[in-house]
Amino acid sequence: MSDSCIIIGNGPSLKNVSNNVLGSLPTFGSNGILLKFDPTYYVAVNPLAIKRFWDLIVVSQAEKFLSPNTGNIAYKPLYSTPLPLFSYAPLRYIYEGYTVTFVSLQLAFAMEFTTVYLVGVDHKYSFDGNPNEEHTWIGDDSNHFDPGYFRDSQWNNPDLVQSERSYKLAKKAYEDDGRRIINCTPGSALEVFEMGELPT
Repeated sequence: MSDSCIIIGNGPSLKNVSNNVLGSLPTFGSNGILLKFDPTYYVAVNPLAIKRFWDLIVVSQAEKFLSPNTGNIAYKPLYSTPLPLFSYAPLRYIYEGYTVTFVSLQLAFAMEFTTVYLVGVDHKYSFDGNPNEEHTWIGDDSNHFDPGYFRDSQWNNPDLVQSERSYKLAKKAYEDDGRRIINCTPGSALEVFEMGELPT
């Protein structure tokens, strides 16, 4: 097994990343990534996202990690804790950290990946209302790689402040163990991790 993996975000920049590049290493993908690419591991914990992409989740060939009691398909359940921590035993409990990318980082660590490349993690959104509020996105979705991503569907506003706090927990956990998280997203607003490029 490779010691490196790619965790795929769903930001607009992902439109410029070919599936061949994504497929060069084991991948973690989440939520609506199935509109573009079927990853090695699929992760979803937000009920609105699971409902939105359920038909794609059912037919995906990925190994699936989902919230408990999601549906009658094969998957590994992820039990959430409200405690803000980095879980070293994510199949026992995970902290969602206000972003499913943080969940993937916990899983990748437990699978002993030593280098994680982030791509499609733009970390910037346009939205009305307050962080975490639930509402219906009207029209094309400008916050994700596909305009149909949450088109005319319910979603939760992002919470970038809380997400960054979670990312800092991941950064410390990886660095304390001599591992690396490299953000390979061009134009990303996420400055917690070192910037770099995907391996070719």
